[in-house]
Amino acid sequence: MTDTSRRDDRSEAVKETSFITAAIRAMENDRADPYVVDPYATLLVTPRSKTMADEALAAGGTIGSVIVRARFGDIALARAIDEGIAQVVCLAAGGDTRAWRLGLPSHVRFFEVDLPGQLEAKEKLLAPVEDRLTCRRVCLGEDLRQETWPPRLVASGYDPGEPAVWIIEGLLPYLRLDHFTGLIANVTKMSSRGSILLIDAPHADFYRDPANERFLTFMKSRGSAFQLGLEDFGGFLREHGWQAEAYTLSELSAGACGWLPSPPGRLCPPHDHHWVARAHLA
Repeated sequence: MTDTSRRDDRSEAVKETSFITAAIRAMENDRADPYVVDPYATLLVTPRSKTMADEALAAGGTIGSVIVRARFGDIALARAIDEGIAQVVCLAAGGDTRAWRLGLPSHVRFFEVDLPGQLEAKEKLLAPVEDRLTCRRVCLGEDLRQETWPPRLVASGYDPGEPAVWIIEGLLPYLRLDHFTGLIANVTKMSSRGSILLIDAPHADFYRDPANERFLTFMKSRGSAFQLGLEDFGGFLREHGWQAEAYTLSELSAGACGWLPSPPGRLCPPHDHHWVARAHLA
């Protein structure tokens, strides 16, 4: 197999993972006490993604990082738009449904970027709720590891001179540190003062905890191995120019973030070592 073939296989595996997270959000939405409400996630659940989600959970995967980052991002995004930000960029948008389910104002430009084919597949599955799309959504099929997406984003209507909300959820586990550093550098170059970054990442302890060994082996076996973990996520973001508030799931469960309803303990098990962060460009 050539290097290109291996890269394509990894890309397809990561693309599938975005619909695994949609299946997890659909499961949460169906609970009597959901921490995040996403009625459209169920439309993204195919027999294949449901099977993959069941396999991931059976291998020891957790739902907390998926559900908590969604609620964290929902609240932070709504606050930023209320404060006047009118453009949103969701990188590795995958199965994200915020453009449909949050009732965003019509003047908001919501840019989604993901690997070619991913967003088209989502649009087909969400066709029954097409009329719920209230903002101006723009889609780009791009590999974020390449340098072609920033100019294409500008060409599609993004204005680097205006503040933006950047959403990067569920992507960092699959990136090497150099790819992540390059991605953050591009986001910083494309951002004006007042921009907001909503982002999550595994804590380095995720890889050291024996309780996660089976899950990590499972993800590697399906071609979407976890790679990146950070000891101090807030410090890393600050080194790259962003003033950040970063929390582990255990800290959020203990009420460390005053504006976020504390997630229940079921979403923050001891072995789910995960960061969630909100940062701004001063």
